Amino acid sequence: MSLMNNPSYSLRELLESDAVWIERAAEDVEIQKWTANGGQQVKERQAWAILKDTEPVGVISLHSVDLLTSVADVGYWVAPWGRRQGAAKAALGLVESELTQMHGVKSIQLRIMEGNHASIALATSLGYELVSAGTCSCGSQGVVPAVIYEKKL
Repeated sequence: MSLMNNPSYSLRELLESDAVWIERAAEDVEIQKWTANGGQQVKERQAWAILKDTEPVGVISLHSVDLLTSVADVGYWVAPWGRRQGAAKAALGLVESELTQMHGVKSIQLRIMEGNHASIALATSLGYELVSAGTCSCGSQGVVPAVIYEKKL
């Protein structure tokens, strides 16, 4: 199998220069539909660029860690040019590995806007289980109904 069919994924801290490709990605209707503020609100969170080889293709972020429940809340999005190639799956795996090292974190939750079938399919394929309904600040509509998937670490 050639490297073209098996890209290498990694994460790195977001840089000021990432604003250019993030703005371009935020023009995508899918990102606007499923992510808060069109994917552009990443400054307040611990967030990383998802790299396919050396090209940024998305963002994954740690929204919060609740030490009372030992749950980390993680979110992600992938730009149109990086979709359906394993970027989100790889990024979640990398973040899961890091969170297993974080004292007090015993599980990861993904808050997925109702109707986001691609993210729901990804979550279930990675062993996340539906634990409840709730809300998220997903999409351009503000706070919306969501499904919450969780994976024990």
